[in-house]
Order: sequence, then structure tokens, then C-alpha cells
Amino acid sequence: TSANLSRKRRPSNLTDTMVKIHNKVSRYLAVIVRLIMAWHTGMIFYWFTMDHIHWFNYSGKPDQNQEYQHFHPVISINYHYMFMLLAYPVGMSEAMMVPRTYHVMYGVSENATRNAQTGWQVWGFLLLIAGIIFIHEQKEANEDAYLYSPHGWDGVFTVGLSSVWVLWGIMLWTLGTTNRFARRSLPWFNMWSLMSYTVAMHQLGMGINQQHLYMACDNNYCKENMFLDIIGIQSQVIYILVIFIACSEDREFVDHEKIRAEKLAVKEAKKPHPSSSEIETLISA
Repeated sequence: TSANLSRKRRPSNLTDTMVKIHNKVSRYLAVIVRLIMAWHTGMIFYWFTMDHIHWFNYSGKPDQNQEYQHFHPVISINYHYMFMLLAYPVGMSEAMMVPRTYHVMYGVSENATRNAQTGWQVWGFLLLIAGIIFIHEQKEANEDAYLYSPHGWDGVFTVGLSSVWVLWGIMLWTLGTTNRFARRSLPWFNMWSLMSYTVAMHQLGMGINQQHLYMACDNNYCKENMFLDIIGIQSQVIYILVIFIACSEDREFVDHEKIRAEKLAVKEAKKPHPSSSEIETLISA
């Protein structure tokens, strides 16, 4: 019966082939998504140099007659978009891919992988904090309400999820990869990571849609609006590829029974065994 069960657990040749194909596809996608992230970063800075964006210096504020006759020198909302568009599509996206790429694909040690993942998380979270600071300054300067839109309300929820995500990651990094609690909590940590990352990338889409309202553009087809749409599309492409890589096994099937037997054999080998002379002494006694 046990032999039949073991045969049922073994993957078929077709399944094994599909896993190998999936592994190879994931390796190529890991390179592609990083190229898109680099392009995404450069495109953000190029977008901010366009005519109606006014590189960080000004933000459109209506006069008393509600006409955009000139731009008032207030804290630019561009800072908020720049930091948020770098925090999640770049920093947090790389943090999501680190376990599958660094350790599984590239053979980096677990400790080095955990260090890299925590580093990317902290860097992304610092960008997030910077974005929050500048949107606060923008609201204060323009005397705008903080939670006047669903994007604002959902943003508070997103920051809460991301804060728990990063603090949890720092805790796991502090405990180390050999800690029992850290290993037991990894599935829950991964679930929280996927949830936080998904909500955050959805928030980016809402923010990009809202940004169209702030742009002093004559029509919906000017280059500033077109580039903003492209930034939104490539952010969603990054999200899809990152989720595909992060949720994939990207490894051969593991024989867990064999691993358990090997661990048991190691434990048995470490146990003290009496020598033959000790056995003869015990028998004679």
C-alpha cells in the first residue's frame, strides 16, 4: 500500500516536463522584468521634464477665479508620484522576486538572500515614507482635504499593510533563517506580502488616474497624458510578471520522504553507540 501511495505522489513525465519549461520561462522573465523596471525608472524622470509637469518646482493651484492663469510656487505633487512610482514597481517588486531568483535561480545562500530581501524592502519603504511626507506638504500648501477621494482612503489602508509587511520582514531577518518561529511564519509572511503588494499596485493605478486631473493639459492626447498612461501600463506589466515569478516554485520536485529519512539517519549517526568491548563487558557482568 505504501508503495502504491508513493507511486501516486510521484509526478508524471508530462508534469516534470512542464515544471522544467516553467522554470526556464521564469528565468527569462526575471531578466525581462528587471529591464522593464530600469526603463520604468528612466521614463519617470523623463516624464517629469515635460512642459506641463514643471520639474518639481511648481504645482497647479487655481486662482480665486478658478482659472489657471499662472502656477503658484507650492510644494510640487510630483515628488509624491515620483517616490511612489519607484517604491513599489522597483523597490518592493525586487523584494518580491528575491527568494525565487537569488536563492533558487542563482544559488545565493539563504542568509544572503534574506539580507537582500530585507534591504530592498527597507529601501522601498523609505521611498514610500518620502512620498507620504511630500503629499502631506502638498495638501498643507494647497489647503486641500486629505481624504477627499477613494485613493486617499485606500492609501491609508495600503500604508498600514506595507508597514506590517516591512516590520515583519525585519523581524524575520533579525531572527535568522534557522529560527523555528521564523520558518513556521514564512507561509503567512508570503501571503501578507502578496496581499500588500497587490493592494499597493492597485493604488498606483488609482493615483495615476487621479494625476490626470492635476495636469494642465489642453486635451487627453497630449504627450504628458500619453506618457502617464504608458507608465501605468508598464506598472501593471511589472506586477503581472513579478507575481508570476514570486508564486512559482522554480525548482525540481522534492522527495520529502527521502529528505526526512536522511535527517533521521543523521540523527541516528550522532547518537552514542557502545563499542564491542563495552558490549562484552556488559555481557560478562
